[in-house]
Amino acid sequence: MGRGPDAVGTRAQTELLASATRTGHTLAALIASWLGSFSESADTRGAYSRDLREYLDWCTRRALDPLGVRLPEVQMYGAELAATTNPRTGRPPAASTRARKLAAVSSFYTYLVRAGAIDANPARDAARPRYDRRHSPTASVSAEQASAMLAGSRDYRHRTLGAQASALVMALLIDLGVRVSELCDADLSDLGQREGMRVLTVRMKGGKVRTRPIPHALHGVLDAYLEQRPNADTDALVITRDGHRVNRHQIYRLVQAMAAQAGVAMPQRITPHSMRHTFNTIARQHGAALEDRRDALGHSSAAVTQLYDHVALSLSRDPAHLVSRATASREEPENGGAGTPLG
Repeated sequence: MGRGPDAVGTRAQTELLASATRTGHTLAALIASWLGSFSESADTRGAYSRDLREYLDWCTRRALDPLGVRLPEVQMYGAELAATTNPRTGRPPAASTRARKLAAVSSFYTYLVRAGAIDANPARDAARPRYDRRHSPTASVSAEQASAMLAGSRDYRHRTLGAQASALVMALLIDLGVRVSELCDADLSDLGQREGMRVLTVRMKGGKVRTRPIPHALHGVLDAYLEQRPNADTDALVITRDGHRVNRHQIYRLVQAMAAQAGVAMPQRITPHSMRHTFNTIARQHGAALEDRRDALGHSSAAVTQLYDHVALSLSRDPAHLVSRATASREEPENGGAGTPLG
């Protein structure tokens, strides 16, 4: 009986997706066609698919026909997004995340208008959260903490990954700065040789492909993993103990566990994407040119890479450091800080 509402909701959404629109296509078919327009970016397609599924679930729970809603309903959805606490972080979604979710909904409705399924986009004029695009909320870790995370991964007993797989995952995230989706999608056939170096071909956002060198320091980590890699009928590079391709949730849990073990403050805020920021920060600190960092990270422009720089640069250059050094240089009062009484 306790599962009744879930079963009812699942059945209602199944019926919704199977229902025919005025074009003669089912809603599921229109969704598939819309998602197909993002063929050059698997990440965008995946994020928009999850965002739309979340929106349709919201409509289903409120007995709303998503093809019949108006602006007020979309505004209500946006307001609930802002008020909903993420059980993993204990905080509501970031403004940028909420803006993306509403953009996904609006994009889908725009497609439905073009397809002739509805007359107008009810999300077109919905208020979007404002946020500073020059600021990244992504937390990062220091070079010392990153080194500790790498060391800890070599002996960590992950629930589904072997120690060698855990070590390789962390090395690729930190030392190459790959995206979690790129790591999950990597195949054994993406390993190779070029110009006398071992390389990994990475399929990035927007259909871009980059060949990245595997630094010599990573050869031992890679070879140790390949030697013990379970026999499985899959070409996936990183697989679990039972032979399945690693997924983003397993990597997410690994990164947070390594952050906690390394003594990183608020490890629940550290994500696989944090490792890309860490890669960029360490590379910049050691003299890597902006253009080289942009190319390695697969960014569309230097401005995106500089966004990764923004937090580290502003924090290290904040005048607070100068002020604190100046105030610390003064002699401490005697008698444990007791001085002339105020007033």
